[in-house]
Amino acid sequence: MLKMEQIVKDFSNCRALDHVNFSMNKGETVAIIGPSGSGKSTLLRCVNCLNRITSGKITLNGKTFVDTPQGGKAQYLSDKELRILCAETGMVFQHFNLFPHMTCLKNICYAPIKVKKESKESAEARGRELLKLVGLESKADVYTAQLSGGQKQRIAIARGLAMNPQIMLFDEPTSALDPEITGEVLSVMKKLSDDHITMVVVTHEMGFAREVADRVIFMDKGKIVEEGAPEEIFQNPKSERLKEFLSSMLK
Repeated sequence: MLKMEQIVKDFSNCRALDHVNFSMNKGETVAIIGPSGSGKSTLLRCVNCLNRITSGKITLNGKTFVDTPQGGKAQYLSDKELRILCAETGMVFQHFNLFPHMTCLKNICYAPIKVKKESKESAEARGRELLKLVGLESKADVYTAQLSGGQKQRIAIARGLAMNPQIMLFDEPTSALDPEITGEVLSVMKKLSDDHITMVVVTHEMGFAREVADRVIFMDKGKIVEEGAPEEIFQNPKSERLKEFLSSMLK
């Protein structure tokens, strides 16, 4: 489903990703953990071109959309081709980025109607299914300003799913939420994982990574330091850096 090879991402003052190799299969849930500034979110944002890589190669669902000639810089497909490909990814951010002047249902239906040219009837029918999936079917006609943080994030998840993406990307989706309502969002994400939706989740929620992910990746200083099944990562960490990180997170 996704293959990233020798990914380098340089910003003006630092190297955020340092020759990272990462791949995942359809239906897999991968959790990416690590300290702040380790490159987790940057890696995620390179998948849907919110960040453009400096060099490397990325293939999504069998189509390579960026590659790098030897000794050169990364070369992307045309903007039109990228828009089509990026529509195959759904993204959920730390902050919800919902349209405050729209109801929950209209937030979910906006992209399918505008981008995929779906009929209003079809988009709304799918939108109501997704509201039921995230446990908010009664909120269809409610404006997002009237929702709690956890409810807003669940609407954001439904909006991401509305385009029927090949892969869902979650960038620390609970970090802006109060601990009391974090569970309702994680519960929806667990349901998606149980339904074998392909997911990459950048998270500080060690319980979620341990219990839900098929595979856990630990990043530090722009590199993948260690990866494996949750039981390997949490019960038998090999690197000293991962041991230090888990010690600080699991106190």
